[in-house]
Amino acid sequence: MNGEPYLIPPVTNTVQGEITLPGSKSIALRQIAMAALSEGTTRISGIPPCDDTDAMLDCVRALGVSVSISANEVVIEGSIDRTGDVRLDARMSGASTRLLIGLAALRSGTTRIDGHPSLRVRTNTPLFKVLEEHGCTVTSADGGLPATIKGPIAPPDTLTIDGSLSSQYITALLVAAPYFATGQQRINISGSLVSKPYIDITLNEMAKRGIDACWKSESVLEVPAGYYLPGDALVEGDATAASYFAALATLHGGDITLTNLGANTCQGDYQFMEIMQQLGASVERTDNTTRIVGPEQLQPLAEIDMNPMPDAALTLITLAPLLPAGGNIAGLSSLHHKECDRLECPAAQFRKLGIEVATSDASIIVKQAAPEQIRPHTLETYHDHRMAMAFSIIGSVTGTLSVDDAEVVNKTYPNYWKDYRSLIA
Repeated sequence: MNGEPYLIPPVTNTVQGEITLPGSKSIALRQIAMAALSEGTTRISGIPPCDDTDAMLDCVRALGVSVSISANEVVIEGSIDRTGDVRLDARMSGASTRLLIGLAALRSGTTRIDGHPSLRVRTNTPLFKVLEEHGCTVTSADGGLPATIKGPIAPPDTLTIDGSLSSQYITALLVAAPYFATGQQRINISGSLVSKPYIDITLNEMAKRGIDACWKSESVLEVPAGYYLPGDALVEGDATAASYFAALATLHGGDITLTNLGANTCQGDYQFMEIMQQLGASVERTDNTTRIVGPEQLQPLAEIDMNPMPDAALTLITLAPLLPAGGNIAGLSSLHHKECDRLECPAAQFRKLGIEVATSDASIIVKQAAPEQIRPHTLETYHDHRMAMAFSIIGSVTGTLSVDDAEVVNKTYPNYWKDYRSLIA
């Protein structure tokens, strides 16, 4: 597609089929970071082939880790070099950046991290502040990239970090903590914590590698000193990607089965299925699969708080104008700090589409819009993959919505448009 505008094909028939989701990016990036710290060989299957995981793998290679990739698995032989000076390019991956900052804090060598201009404006200030308070030297322009970090970090038994902007800062400390802890390392979270389910993902993946970190209270985590075990790991389907197909099935009365994501998941965005049930969809779950059957008639949606699943929030925002009575969605403060401002940017695009919308710092109210009243438009994605995928829900109804760069989905889901078309063929 070469970065050209792409007209989203409308649904003209039944929406049905099976989708094997790309592996969870959140789980994959955590597993790569832990494998890069472990001594020995780790084989990870299910890593999604996308820009974010490619960037992370290139960065751990630059840190001295051996990486080999085949069609079925990624083999990583650790562990990272802690003494040499290195330069890392995180491209557009915010999650990778934060994990790499955590790895950099363990190193006595200088680590320079940079990325795409859209990544440079995303703040890392809360994480940098903790590093600087506990022995690291950090050079950064206003908390963004490029940044240089020189460690190692040497905190007391309890350190404190602000959790009100992003859970990724806490995940970065959690993943690194077994290697800087001297006994039981406590991480105290100040502020109003956002995206707690993503921290639970981190704890679950750490446990698979032999580190039993846990919550001691609602705002305190405890991590034992130790080492990650090498071995085999499987990355399940991505729950955020699942939200687009769940929304399509629900909106169009479709029947979609997700073959590699089910009730056993710890991913917070899987709760999106419960919202689809509120709208009238039937959701059948096994341990490893999910089937969504849309209703004959959509039900109105009460005001809903999306704080526990921020990455799926944009899916619900774009579905809202197509729902009876629209949508009133809260818990969105963290959306300002994603690849783009996922609260104000979609609102701006709604206005260009002729959809009435109002925002506050942490909420959005979207008025219902008849499909025939939605204006033809070329969506500005702001280099954000989720803008393109989420707005495909509106394009599926209107047939007059294009995206300015269809290839932006390569960041996490290169086959998105192919899979989308397979469901409406």
